[in-house]
Amino acid sequence: MDNTKKRSPWRTANATVLLLHLALPVWLFALMYTPAISSILLPVMMICGLLPGVCSKLVKKFQKGKGLLIASRVLAVFAIAAFYTPLVVLRGAKEVQVLYPLKRFLYTYGVYGDRSGIYEALLPEQLPDACTGYRFRTQGSLIAQDYHASSYLTFYTDAATLDTYAAYYDSMDCERIQYAPAGETDEEQFPYLSWFCNQMKLDQNLPEHSEQMTLYWFDSYYPKGVLLDYDTGLVAVLT
Repeated sequence: MDNTKKRSPWRTANATVLLLHLALPVWLFALMYTPAISSILLPVMMICGLLPGVCSKLVKKFQKGKGLLIASRVLAVFAIAAFYTPLVVLRGAKEVQVLYPLKRFLYTYGVYGDRSGIYEALLPEQLPDACTGYRFRTQGSLIAQDYHASSYLTFYTDAATLDTYAAYYDSMDCERIQYAPAGETDEEQFPYLSWFCNQMKLDQNLPEHSEQMTLYWFDSYYPKGVLLDYDTGLVAVLT
């Protein structure tokens, strides 16, 4: 008679997850990338990961409570998924419009936490109904020289929406640079646009193709800006 105990699938999965976290410290990368929210989710994940083991021992001891054991396992899976979701969403979903509110929240609050004010103010709370060519690239925090957690939002919209945005950004404390076709704009202003276009990966010859374009420039350690182009309908936000 074989008295060898069979290892349960859950125990195997639990051991595999633990070994992967030790061998591949992706959790550390996630913690650095979105420090404000991951510092909260990490202890939650660790506690939820221990719950199935505790519940399993209680079930064996009292021979009841299997429903609680199943619930603890489901909770552990969701806790792990929740911990890595900010990393996955911020690194990807660049052109998925429906995820914009979540991606914006994870970038502003998940990365900056209590310092998210300016980032929330610059990024539109919702995308407009008239929205094409959407792309939202985000990068979180990393410990590296000359690295800055940034976001790059671009889309095209209609004149009415541009008017609404213009009125909003006009009310903010920033440098407002009005661009005209090439040859009609103060040459000293073009370096701002050149740097902005380079960071946003926009066409460097944008001023030559536009009749009316405004750059709202927020000068700081890492400059931020919003570009509104009435000729093409382009909205570009760099934080």
